[in-house]
Amino acid sequence: MAAPFSAKRSGWQAQAELQQHWPSLDLSRVCAVGCVVDVALSAVSYPLWHLKTREQVLGRGCAQHFRELLHQAGWRGFYRGALFGTFALLPGHCVWYLAYEGSKWHLTPFFPERTAPAAAAAVAECCYVACAMPVENVVVRIQCRKASAPQLRWGASLQELRRLWQEGGLRRWWNGSLLGLATSLPQSAIWWMVYENSKSFLLPGTNEAVVKQRSLGAAGAAVLASLVTTFLLNPLDVMKSQVQAASSSSQVPTAALKQSFSKLFLSGLAPRLMLSGIFGLSDSLSYEAIMYLGRATSPR
Repeated sequence: MAAPFSAKRSGWQAQAELQQHWPSLDLSRVCAVGCVVDVALSAVSYPLWHLKTREQVLGRGCAQHFRELLHQAGWRGFYRGALFGTFALLPGHCVWYLAYEGSKWHLTPFFPERTAPAAAAAVAECCYVACAMPVENVVVRIQCRKASAPQLRWGASLQELRRLWQEGGLRRWWNGSLLGLATSLPQSAIWWMVYENSKSFLLPGTNEAVVKQRSLGAAGAAVLASLVTTFLLNPLDVMKSQVQAASSSSQVPTAALKQSFSKLFLSGLAPRLMLSGIFGLSDSLSYEAIMYLGRATSPR
């Protein structure tokens, strides 16, 4: 693999350079492995996303929504909209991986090396939101239906997508994008900057045995960063969910702004902290697996 852009250093600095995967990646393999990993993770993360959304939009506690869904819809109720929400988001996830690695490689000469992951994550988040927001809007609408509502028929998600178009066209499809970016941009930038830098210090060599032995330390730092940023940015995520679930494009987050700060701050926080903890650990492990299995047989 080609060496990353970096100035010559001595001592510990020479061993603490950011990893650069872009020159050695097979882009088709990255997408294939990424899709498999994302589908597997969705089996665990989707019910938590569902509970978070219901608490943020409908009120009441997470435990109440859990009991309501389990009693009225069974375990299948937790996965309402999961098929569409998982597979329709796969292109957005693939774009994220490619945008992040490509941006990290190409932006390193123009940013301080330690901040390049933050800039790359910001670029990747913008690309992901552009691809994924219409899908997320449909899924949030489906998640907010009554717990006793019948299971979705085949094609119901596409009908909901058409209904959103009739309500406001492209603007309605991407409703909540700015609030989404206000939440995801700082969270992703902090997460990846902490993860990449902690990994470079904890794994000063390139020996694979050392990497496997110490990778949990870097993953732990990433989980901590996820929990901190989630705790601070939860009010914006609440407002985004309420905007996405609005029945028309004319409904703006005015009602959310009138809520007490404590309600905005705590609504949906428990499942979201669980989500961030799971994703903090799974993102680090899945990212390393995708980068390892997505390598080309010869550098590009």
